[in-house]
Amino acid sequence: MVIRNMINIGPTRKILIYLGLFMAVEIFSYLALVFSGINIFVFLILVIACLLLSFYKLEFSLLMVLGELFIGSMGHLFVLPIGGFQLPIRMALWFAVLFVFLLQFVWQLVKHKTQSEYYIRLKNFAYGKYFIIFGVFVVIGLVNALLRGNLGSLIINDFNAWLYWFLLLPAIIVYGTDKDDAFINLKTLFLAAALWLSLKTLFLLFVFTHNLSFASEVYRWLRQTLSGEMTATLSGWPRIFIQGQIFSGVALCLVLLNSLKNFKNITNFILAIFFSSALLISFSRSFWVALVVAIIFSLAVIIYIYSWRKMLASLTWFIFSFVGGFVLIYLVAIFPYPAPGQFNADFLNRVSSSNEAALTSRWSLLPVLIKEIGKEPFLGQGYGATITYISSDPRILEKNPNGTYTTYAFEWGYFDIWLKIGLLGLLSYLLIIFQLVKKSLIYCRKSTSTFLLGFSASLVFLAVTNFFTPYLNHPLGIGILLLGACLIRKDRVY
Repeated sequence: MVIRNMINIGPTRKILIYLGLFMAVEIFSYLALVFSGINIFVFLILVIACLLLSFYKLEFSLLMVLGELFIGSMGHLFVLPIGGFQLPIRMALWFAVLFVFLLQFVWQLVKHKTQSEYYIRLKNFAYGKYFIIFGVFVVIGLVNALLRGNLGSLIINDFNAWLYWFLLLPAIIVYGTDKDDAFINLKTLFLAAALWLSLKTLFLLFVFTHNLSFASEVYRWLRQTLSGEMTATLSGWPRIFIQGQIFSGVALCLVLLNSLKNFKNITNFILAIFFSSALLISFSRSFWVALVVAIIFSLAVIIYIYSWRKMLASLTWFIFSFVGGFVLIYLVAIFPYPAPGQFNADFLNRVSSSNEAALTSRWSLLPVLIKEIGKEPFLGQGYGATITYISSDPRILEKNPNGTYTTYAFEWGYFDIWLKIGLLGLLSYLLIIFQLVKKSLIYCRKSTSTFLLGFSASLVFLAVTNFFTPYLNHPLGIGILLLGACLIRKDRVY
């Protein structure tokens, strides 16, 4: 009865309910720092709820998994200690959905054989051949790692994120139909999650600019749950970076292109202001560069499909929304209670600074990484392959004064994939992204769908971000692509 009532309410009330649920989850995650019992209790409640929802209706459990993905950053809002292993809530929810999906899939095959509903939908998946090719190279990367004797723990840590691709199977079942309800529910959830990320970012900005009494505890929570980072920039302004802010960029692309329907839609404009503020406060050069490229891409497509006039209107709309984002940041920072903060953000310095330790370390890594790739350029060195280089990161220098650092995870996203699964694997991955962008533009051209146009810009945003910050080998980026693969379909009008 509760679920049915939830379905029948309007989108605005649903968004408010989702926001309340997100807030409750984050509050319980914070309280779990003090009361360890809360962590285990909420963890088990969420997993049990996911299992029950999977049996009731696969879509609802998938929404639960995606909701965690959208707001959970690295997936450690709750963890279940099992011996020496910490099981993150993301992995547990992922397993719950796939477990029930496989039970239902096998049951249908036994009962209906090749006429089963799930089998037919998976068989007719439009991008199946591209994913099969890519999947072959993912498996080769794993086999390669084992044959080369890469350290087992590193292989597991490096490879487990790629398992998130299995979520594509239930996603095809849920979103591979022409029913509008599933898409509307997903859109509402995503919009609420993107808005929550912006509100959370602004709240953290307020906490750290006003030096609230619990700021140190909030900082510890961010670090312990891996749900975000707070660091001071050279100007002293706090950088609030949440890995999930990648969805703020996606949301901004979607509302920007949706504004083509009506530039006077005040709701879209207000949402764009919130999404812009999150990207600005992130102080992420990767996001900023990717957004510029995505906007240029969008404007070029608008000229091609619509007109110069529409392009200029969109550009003006975007500029004003970003100005609104600056104003919103300013208002939060100078809010006079309990004591006004200081607004001295130096965004230009963040863009131009070349002496920052993290940036210097990243460039120090690049030549070493390229040289290592050259040893096995076509099939790669497998998951868990490591590189040793000299870093200037203060955190590394604190442990090792000479700066020598060995790691299997690299900021250069495409080079990371190239090292692990080789050039052929990387090209097969890029082929999927290319096909999704191409198809979205083709279908958009036929139906003038602003959603498909916005999603193509979102994919460009994701692809460019991955140059400097790895997302395509992480559930955050994989989630965007698997949803795109299900939603970008021929004759599907949104």
